[in-house]
Amino acid sequence: MKFSIITTSLNSEKSIKKSFLSIDKQNFDKKKINWYLLDGGSTDQTVKIAKSLKSKVAKRVLSKKDNGLYYGYNNGIRLVKNQKNKIINFLDSDNVLANNNVFNTVFNIFKRYDVDIVFSDLVYVNKNDEIMRYWSSLPRKKFDFKHNNIYFYNGFNFKDHFFGWSIALPTIFIKSNLLRKIGSFNTNYSICSDYEWTLRLSNIKNLKAAYIPKVLIKMKTGGVSNKFKNILIIKFQDLKILLKNNKRHGIILSIFYSVTTLIFKNLRKLPQFFNKNT
Repeated sequence: MKFSIITTSLNSEKSIKKSFLSIDKQNFDKKKINWYLLDGGSTDQTVKIAKSLKSKVAKRVLSKKDNGLYYGYNNGIRLVKNQKNKIINFLDSDNVLANNNVFNTVFNIFKRYDVDIVFSDLVYVNKNDEIMRYWSSLPRKKFDFKHNNIYFYNGFNFKDHFFGWSIALPTIFIKSNLLRKIGSFNTNYSICSDYEWTLRLSNIKNLKAAYIPKVLIKMKTGGVSNKFKNILIIKFQDLKILLKNNKRHGIILSIFYSVTTLIFKNLRKLPQFFNKNT
């Protein structure tokens, strides 16, 4: 079983090296790691830096102007979805793996247990690597079983989603066969397509998932979804996604569930700014 890491970038010359080095420094066989950089047509030194990085990790750097982050994701999916026996992760150019044993930790879970995805917690850090926000991906649902402080689930339920729970996309490690099933990101949602994608994923019946209550990914603050000017756009897109997800309940209940979930989803973020322990 090998890893295929999809990274998107646009004018990321200040962070691309650090992001890649977090992969290169993994205590894992470099010959079993593939890195795909899908660049959106950077005008700085991003591509030059990426191509110059020396490593035994197999690299593929592609640069072409696109319409944004999720187009890059989808280009990456097209490259890896037909690969067999692969573990896929989306690690953006502003993200880094939190420690040098992330791949070993994830690999051992896939190897030992029959799961489709492995996910974890995430922290947002500033330019000084100080933790500003802690995102716990812990579901409300009681785990089906627990072993070595890893929580295992056989599918998720309506209550999990109703109370605003979602998995942080960068923490998801997914088997390539399931990636083919879940498909591409919906580019109609310019900022919140990751929420729609993870919601679609966690709605899969009998999804076999393993949750690690540890931080495996660090994300730099200041991304598109963290900018104040985009708040209204995000809320509108979230509501559209929820209405679509709840449409099976009928118009009245769909509106009620969706608005309530949106409120809970935002309330869940508040503790993230106070719980900064890793």
